[in-house]
Amino acid sequence: MKFRTRLEKTSGPSVVAIGNFDGFHAGHKAIVETLIQTAASQGLQSVILTFHPHPRVYLKQQIQLISTDPQRLETLRRQQPDYLFFIDFASVVGFPAAAFINDILLDKLRMKTLIVGADFRFGSQREGDLAFLRRQAAKSTFQIIRARTLSSGGCRIASSEIREKLAAGAIAAANRMLGHPYAIDGIVEKGAGRGRTLGFPTINLRTDNPILPTGVFHTQTVIGGQRLPSVTNIGIAPTFSGQESAPVRVETHIPGFRRMIYGKKVTILFIDKIRKEMRFDSGRALVEQICLDIASLKI
Repeated sequence: MKFRTRLEKTSGPSVVAIGNFDGFHAGHKAIVETLIQTAASQGLQSVILTFHPHPRVYLKQQIQLISTDPQRLETLRRQQPDYLFFIDFASVVGFPAAAFINDILLDKLRMKTLIVGADFRFGSQREGDLAFLRRQAAKSTFQIIRARTLSSGGCRIASSEIREKLAAGAIAAANRMLGHPYAIDGIVEKGAGRGRTLGFPTINLRTDNPILPTGVFHTQTVIGGQRLPSVTNIGIAPTFSGQESAPVRVETHIPGFRRMIYGKKVTILFIDKIRKEMRFDSGRALVEQICLDIASLKI
């Protein structure tokens, strides 16, 4: 695979998939599978073209993304296209749709086939849609393949739907749409030490992931490639903070884990929600609930 941060001519004619791929959900996977299969059957180069930051972030529009840019890049690398272009959005934001097709897709990427999803839009002011593409293809040298639309629970699988479910704590439903567990990652930092005092030491995570659903969750914590069953609390620790304005913390207890890993990068995979975050009248009541939370884990 050739990874590029700037546009350049591909080594041969190509099949191209363009998108933001936030969360890399099941619909995105279908697009990339179609890309790889089509390129192989037509003897063409497979190309994924994506941008950073996310266009809505660049345009200062409010959005909470499922994946950070490093997570998205890591996932796309694993798809192993012939080319992965991870381009600064500022370098293309001003391109009208027609110029984007002619100057980038046809000239630079030597595109013969374009794979698109149902809601694909491109070009300045998002003027390019599927109808526009079909008009351009009719008078040019490329074809369009629309990847199949997937649904889950009666809803079309889309990043916007998944964001809403994650924000609401509907982890199981979000995971079904994603096709994999929702993941956050970050650096382990020193906390207040209350978990250790209670007999349940936690790792405290500093993360750049913006979607942090509050509550207590079944999770798996990935440390050095090893997945460990865990319980993760996201919230303000109301039993101890006593104030709604306290900062949100990510605290994970891994049964039997005692290593010091401050400064290490870890990933937390969310499996399902156990309960809401609660305020307890005493430390003892909290300990009793934590025991129940841990007992519900499938270890």
